[in-house]
Amino acid sequence: MGKSKVRTLLVACVMIMLCAAMIVGGTYALWSDNVTVENHLTSGTLQVKLERISLTKTYLDDETGYLVTAGPDTTIVDFTDTNTADDNVFGIEDEKVVPCSEYEAKLRLTNNGDVAFTYDVIVKLNSASNALAEQLKVYIDGEDKGTLDQYAVDGKAIISTQTMAKNDTAKEFTVKIQFINDNNINNDAQDKEVKFDLLVNAVQKTSAN
Repeated sequence: MGKSKVRTLLVACVMIMLCAAMIVGGTYALWSDNVTVENHLTSGTLQVKLERISLTKTYLDDETGYLVTAGPDTTIVDFTDTNTADDNVFGIEDEKVVPCSEYEAKLRLTNNGDVAFTYDVIVKLNSASNALAEQLKVYIDGEDKGTLDQYAVDGKAIISTQTMAKNDTAKEFTVKIQFINDNNINNDAQDKEVKFDLLVNAVQKTSAN
């Protein structure tokens, strides 16, 4: 093999080695960077606001012994406010209920949370059923829902499967308790006492369907 050919081969080998070295060096010389994504998760809230926006009642006047009617009282009472949570929905204080007594409260329910929900309005009798409970009739938006004795133990949903989305307009409903006027049974209710709760039970609704 001639000297010129040997020289050419050597030059070619050196060039190949230099190219390989540049490639390897280039690999280490590339700029590098990294990206960090910070994830923040905040849980939503289910928050129901219940207010009384009107109260009308026919009750026994302690001074005269006659039935008197008061209202409508449009003072707003927020039952989800810790300062008024123990207030009575019907504004009953120390007065005695008698035949023809009645208490009507107009309530407003608002979705103050982040999620949609379905809700039930429940009346629950917390004391033993007796002749007085049997003569106290419950009305929802003017519809007769039976007497209070029907709501003993586990209670009974009066308004059910109502839905409120996050931005829905507040919903209003009226609850009335009326002492039946029936001369044949009224005397049985004398000196009796009943205790009952008005409950709003809300559960998250995950879809509009």
